[in-house]
Amino acid sequence: METDPNQAASFRMMVEMTERNILRSAFDMPIVEVYAWDAATFKIVVMNDLALDAARMTARQSLQMHAHDLLDGLTQERLARMTTRLRLRHPRAFTFRLLHKDHDGNARLSRIVLRYIDEPRGTVIAFVQNITRHLDALTAAHVAQDMFKTAIESLPDGFVLYDADDRLVICNEKYRQIYKHSAAAMFVGQTFRDILQYGLDRGEYAAGIGREAEWLTERMAAHTRANVTVEQELSSGQWLRIVERKTSNGGRVGLRIDITELKENEAKLEKFARTDPLTGLMNRRGLTEKLAELSGKLATEERIALLHIDLDKFKSINDTQGHDAGDFVLTHCANLLCEAARSAEAVARVGGDEFIVLLQTTDNAEEITAKSKEIINLISTPISFRKRQCNVGASIGIAIYDPTDDHNVSDALTAADIALNVAKQAGRGQSVVFEQCMRDGAVKLVQLAHEIRLGLVAGEFEPFFQPQVNTKTGEIIGFEALIRWRHPQRGLVPAFEFLPAAERAGLMPDIDEVVVEGACAAAATMQTWGLAHAAVSINMSMPLLQDPEIVARLKGYCRKHGIKPDNLRLELLESTLLDERSEQVVKNVHKLIQAGFSVELDDFGTGHAAIATLRKFSVSRIKIDRSLVKDIDTDAELRVITGAIINLAARLGVSVLAEGVETPDEQTALNTMGCVLAQGYHHGRPMPLEALRNWVLDHAAMVRDATYHHTPDEGLVR
Repeated sequence: METDPNQAASFRMMVEMTERNILRSAFDMPIVEVYAWDAATFKIVVMNDLALDAARMTARQSLQMHAHDLLDGLTQERLARMTTRLRLRHPRAFTFRLLHKDHDGNARLSRIVLRYIDEPRGTVIAFVQNITRHLDALTAAHVAQDMFKTAIESLPDGFVLYDADDRLVICNEKYRQIYKHSAAAMFVGQTFRDILQYGLDRGEYAAGIGREAEWLTERMAAHTRANVTVEQELSSGQWLRIVERKTSNGGRVGLRIDITELKENEAKLEKFARTDPLTGLMNRRGLTEKLAELSGKLATEERIALLHIDLDKFKSINDTQGHDAGDFVLTHCANLLCEAARSAEAVARVGGDEFIVLLQTTDNAEEITAKSKEIINLISTPISFRKRQCNVGASIGIAIYDPTDDHNVSDALTAADIALNVAKQAGRGQSVVFEQCMRDGAVKLVQLAHEIRLGLVAGEFEPFFQPQVNTKTGEIIGFEALIRWRHPQRGLVPAFEFLPAAERAGLMPDIDEVVVEGACAAAATMQTWGLAHAAVSINMSMPLLQDPEIVARLKGYCRKHGIKPDNLRLELLESTLLDERSEQVVKNVHKLIQAGFSVELDDFGTGHAAIATLRKFSVSRIKIDRSLVKDIDTDAELRVITGAIINLAARLGVSVLAEGVETPDEQTALNTMGCVLAQGYHHGRPMPLEALRNWVLDHAAMVRDATYHHTPDEGLVR
């Protein structure tokens, strides 16, 4: 094969350069910094020693950098445009000057040549020469040479140079475009102060309008400092970052960088930080700032009324109609509040379905309450969404801030929240004005919640068990698990004293776990006593019933303790099934029944939809509330009501248990009406598991000894 002589010579030259280390020597020429980076990613692939020294880094560190990190003033976007043109060979190389900062933060003028290499991968090589000394020479001589003019005119920012007497030497066109009102005064030899005054007189500077003399003094003070970086707003709305540095001969060189877009983005972020994105109302942060602002400018006799509004039945809309409907309702209610409270200083959304209205007013508490009632009526009007009707209501807590009081405005927010909780406890659609006793109660609840947390960790909570008997046969049919707290100072605390605080503090899941675990363990123990058919009833809290995994959890407890689902009876309140959050509850109840758990309705006769509930669910038992049992032996009207419930249950094939039976006469009356299943102090008090064994033995002995006697009408009576 014939060899190309020129190709062979070129190859020989490459070998000689490699063997003699000529390439390395050329690369590390001490007169120019060399940077090479990947054309696609801008990641540095190599730098010579001079470039590494200028960047104050090692070769290893440089490989983690990008070109736009090292060459101040060259953005990634600008480099991308240059690379594209170089790749297309138009031009073959870029040569330009760049005024930028060096590693020490000093102003530097560099001459840069960019070249592009295709093979084997796209690479850009930059040859960077420091020509700052030329700038210093030009500054000292006050000569604007062509090279310097070209450099500053190529800058994307405004550039200006003043001599040691603070007189203009040169500025680029960009600088003149920025200061349109001052441009006519920008001629060589004019002082910085005169140029500044010229623009100030013509309204150039937004912050100077109306306070010209003061502003001029402040600006000149900043200008005379050795090095300064300040932000400046022009009357046109443009924002500038001013960077000024002293030159070696006492002059000043400065840049004017347009940061308008940055400021606009900051303003958007600032607004976003204070605004609810869904409704456009203030959020809690914006409300707090507005409240602080208002509190400082109240006129005599004026006060601030805070109306903390919570939407009733809102969660059911999300659950049944979806979040689109929920968002629509929230936006609709926000508009209603703005319309209803036109005189309001602010309307804010401070939670998922919570709003606060601020009123700067001289009205008294009664007048403010009347306005809150109007808001409740307005929000309670049905809302139409996609041909479906959404119904919500409102509860409102009201607090009034008076600057003559000892409390501050942040206390008023807390007070409104406390009043709202009181309003919600009183029932939906209520409006309550804060009173100091409410705060005292809230503090006690917080303290109690703290003690409950500590008690849960210390194992102070345990289930007690109250017997349930068949008074006709004497058979023990089951027990109800009732939580008790063995408090180290207060002794044994009943549930009604701590459950409200636990529910508000979100501690019910922890208490439920104690009850369910203890009930399952007790059911297993009772089987060893021969009570194979006795079941333990547990009260199902709202958090427990809302748990999508409740069926799996209860089955897991049963497997753990070796019991079956029919060893547990699940007690539900009618109010639970009527709650706005009941969508998931209803699903879970059906799943629990399908899984083999028995469901019974507690406190029957005190709710609002007892019969409807019996029809909707496969309820196996109802428990007649104590209020329908007390004095039933002497109250004829009560016997009629309770008798009707017993007859209704019998016709529907549902068993009936009377709870709260405390006297023999009450039990006798119930037996006469056909209710022989009972629970109450007359038969046995709630007791811990270790005491329950003795009660079971005593009860069995009494049944054997006929301590319970049976008559045709009364059944077994103790």
